[in-house]
Amino acid sequence: MLLNVQKIDTPLNLSEMVYSSIKKSIVNMDWSNSPREMKLDERTIAEKLGVSRTPLREAIKRLMAEGFVRVESRKGLFVVNKSKADMLEILLIRSVLEGLGARLAASRATKEDIHRMKMIFAPFSKKGMTRNYSKYSEANIKFHESILQLSQCRKLIEMAGNIFDHMRWIRSWSIYNISFQRRFPRVHKEHLEIIKAIEERDSDLAEKRIKAHIEGLFHLLE
Repeated sequence: MLLNVQKIDTPLNLSEMVYSSIKKSIVNMDWSNSPREMKLDERTIAEKLGVSRTPLREAIKRLMAEGFVRVESRKGLFVVNKSKADMLEILLIRSVLEGLGARLAASRATKEDIHRMKMIFAPFSKKGMTRNYSKYSEANIKFHESILQLSQCRKLIEMAGNIFDHMRWIRSWSIYNISFQRRFPRVHKEHLEIIKAIEERDSDLAEKRIKAHIEGLFHLLE
């Protein structure tokens, strides 16, 4: 299986650039049209990136540590396919991290920050939302990332970073899942209620609402 990676022209930090390029291509994969077992060919990837095998292998080690690829003895390199159990665990961790993020954001977000959060969903009417699941899903991720940023808690943002990379990776599941599509109007309402709680500086309510919001997806998937 070939990844849609682009050749690296200016190797400032070659291993880092190789890592970023491969990770981006994995995160943006369309799982609905991908094989269950996706084997990667190191030589082909190295040639496509225009790099030697050394920085590629350094990048692969990082991707293995983060849970994006795995190596099987005598079989080769594979993209890790997220199981239902993996996705449920990710959602559980998200509910805790984002609950804290919303709590902190309620006391730290400025009026301008809250306005920017509202503008994330401004383009979506009820009809527009249901007609373009992909764009709304992207807005959804942007919204959740913004809450963590507004927490202004560096360690929280760092801890949540890897979780969100995995969430982007499994985003195609939600886009093509009919049950999740039907839940979009409710999800939109919950987003606005979370913003309102932050705007009203109600830390307890902001935390409660975002946890319930994420747990709703958990129960749907479960």
